[in-house]
Amino acid sequence: MKLKIILILSMLTSFDANAVWLTVTGKVKNISTYSSTETILVNLDSHGTAVEDCTNTTTFAISKTISSEARARMYALLLAAKSTNSSVTIAFNDIGSCEPWDANQNAYRIITRING
Repeated sequence: MKLKIILILSMLTSFDANAVWLTVTGKVKNISTYSSTETILVNLDSHGTAVEDCTNTTTFAISKTISSEARARMYALLLAAKSTNSSVTIAFNDIGSCEPWDANQNAYRIITRING
């Protein structure tokens, strides 16, 4: 009986222990915005680790799914870094978390944090 309870509790509290944040540090090469989407695309002078689930290995995305305030803060930090030629550190997930683009549902690595 105790074994069944332990098994059930472990199943209810299980989580993916393999998911981690990866980081890359570099200078902002370009920032792209489009009138057709709220997604902001970013390229650094360093590409960072490729995420197997995402098809693009050179560009990062500030996702359209986060709040406009959070998007604006990230965008402002990137603009400041670009204008002062400073480095930023971008964090992103090592699995999944890909931003869709047009018909491609897994295009860009989604930025989860930016440090200036």
